[in-house]
Amino acid sequence: MLDQMSIEFMTAIGTLKKLDYFFAFLHQSHPDWVDMRNLSRNDIEGFLHFLRTEPMGGVPGGQKATNSHVNTAMGKLRVFIEDIQRYGWSESPLKPVGNLIYPEDYPKRQETNPNTVKYIPDYIWDLVLSNIDQFKREYIPILLVMEATGFRVSDVLMLKLDCLTKDKTGWWIIGDQRKVKYKDHRVPVTEEIAAVVQSQIELVRKVSTAENNPERYLFATFTGKRKGYPITSNTMRNNLNALARKCHILDENGRPYKFKNHAFRHRYGVTLLNNGMDIVIVQQLMAHASPEMTIVYAKILDETKRKEWEKVRATGAFAAIRISEQGKIVPATLEEQVTENGLELEWIRHNFDSIRLDHGICVKNPKIKCTFLDSVLEPPCIKNNCRSFHVDSTFIDYYKQQISKMEEDITAYKKANRLRSIELIEPKLKKYKEILSGLQNGNGIFGLEKSRREYTGDERERVATSVE
Repeated sequence: MLDQMSIEFMTAIGTLKKLDYFFAFLHQSHPDWVDMRNLSRNDIEGFLHFLRTEPMGGVPGGQKATNSHVNTAMGKLRVFIEDIQRYGWSESPLKPVGNLIYPEDYPKRQETNPNTVKYIPDYIWDLVLSNIDQFKREYIPILLVMEATGFRVSDVLMLKLDCLTKDKTGWWIIGDQRKVKYKDHRVPVTEEIAAVVQSQIELVRKVSTAENNPERYLFATFTGKRKGYPITSNTMRNNLNALARKCHILDENGRPYKFKNHAFRHRYGVTLLNNGMDIVIVQQLMAHASPEMTIVYAKILDETKRKEWEKVRATGAFAAIRISEQGKIVPATLEEQVTENGLELEWIRHNFDSIRLDHGICVKNPKIKCTFLDSVLEPPCIKNNCRSFHVDSTFIDYYKQQISKMEEDITAYKKANRLRSIELIEPKLKKYKEILSGLQNGNGIFGLEKSRREYTGDERERVATSVE
């Protein structure tokens, strides 16, 4: 059936669940029927009413039917009737499906704002990791692979025992992307995730047989109704939500966080872009059929960054600094630096992604060429005491991480007696510590004297010329 094409296991399960509603309605309306030959338009209208009044999941007092639920149920029913009529089943309705189900039977879906696509934010993921010992032990590897690969949950659950491979570049996980019919899709993973998968492979191989795991699934179950198959995606989601309730993982409104499996895939895309990866590479890693799908994640990232930036600025009590021409760390305000560079805050908001660097914010007027752009050995803004370089409290974690890494490098250099390497890194370490200290010890925001807010003579001439 279904055009005699093979369909994925989870797709088949989803179809059967929706058809269950239809057959429950038929049994209630026509308990003596043994086929659907006399199915009429009135029956379809009755089924629509049934869908709207019966709670989703069939549990009394459960969630009321949504437009998406009705759409999906009607879509699955139409395909089912089309197929059994096409293949001449004697039980199929005598009336053509077009005379039974009308286009207006499908309620309009609510338009989705790309910026509201749900993904797992860092603070939620951190809470999950800190409480992972409370999660079902056998589901932990599934969760970690979901977060690390960006695979759809159904594709993670269908991974095989030979999914892990290593080449000269590192570890990779290989699996089919069933929705887009992309076989053997590869994504890179860290040593830590590879170790988790290796442990799972060893564990499953010890107990797998041709009888209890014929398809050699990585996450197979060996007892119960799903013997030889992985758990369902619903089981994964329900256990995540149980963890949220048990460990008080709360959303921004103080309610238990509602996990959706697909939000981990969204997290993967946003994280890659947040780490500066080219959008074309992200498209390839996520096996998107078109770049438009990947752009959704870029929009999420853009909106998230801007909200975080504006939220911090709105407090009016965070430290911000700049580097004077003499190389000293001095208090600053973004407004003053924007003004002295002939910019507006609205321009900053619009171009925020392009001016936010790893180590700070560049507010140089784009009409003035950056004379430090070709410097590569050090962040040029810091090395050359650029007056257009702005750092605020949102960069504290970055400087902490960099300082820690440099201190580790110095320790290694000392053991190897690499004195020249130490000489090169120590000035940078000192400057980074000064920046971090300025951010941590700043007492609010202070302005600079007027002389520091003025352009130099040649800069003023270049701005005037470019404006003309």
